[in-house]
Amino acid sequence: MEGSESSLGARGRAFWDSAQDEFEFDIHEAEVLLEACRGMDMIDSLAAAVAADGVMTRGSQGQPVLNAAVGELRQQQASVARLLSQLNLDAAEVGQVLSAKQAQARAAAQARWREKKRSSNG
Repeated sequence: MEGSESSLGARGRAFWDSAQDEFEFDIHEAEVLLEACRGMDMIDSLAAAVAADGVMTRGSQGQPVLNAAVGELRQQQASVARLLSQLNLDAAEVGQVLSAKQAQARAAAQARWREKKRSSNG
C-alpha cells in the first residue's frame, strides 16, 4: 500500500493527506480511501472534459448526443460517495469532498465565458 497514493492528482492527494492527518485507517480502510481519492481525481478529469466539450456532442450521424463523460461523471460521483460512506467520516468532511458539482458548474461557466469572449472578439 505504501507509495500507492503517489499517483494521486491534486484533489485526491489533498484529501488523502487531510484524511491521514485527521484519522487512523487500518489497511482495508486505507484501500477504500485510496480508491475514493482516485475517484475524486477522475471526477475532476471528467468534469474538465465536460466543460471543454460540452454536455452534448455530435454522434456518428452528426446528431446531438449526450457526452459519454456526463454519465461516467455521475457514476464516479456515486462511487466516491459510497466509498466515503464506508469510511464513516464526519458529514462535514464528506460535504466538502463532494463539491464536484460545484467544480463542474464553475468549469462550465468558465467554458461559456471563454466561448462568449471568443465570439465577441472574432
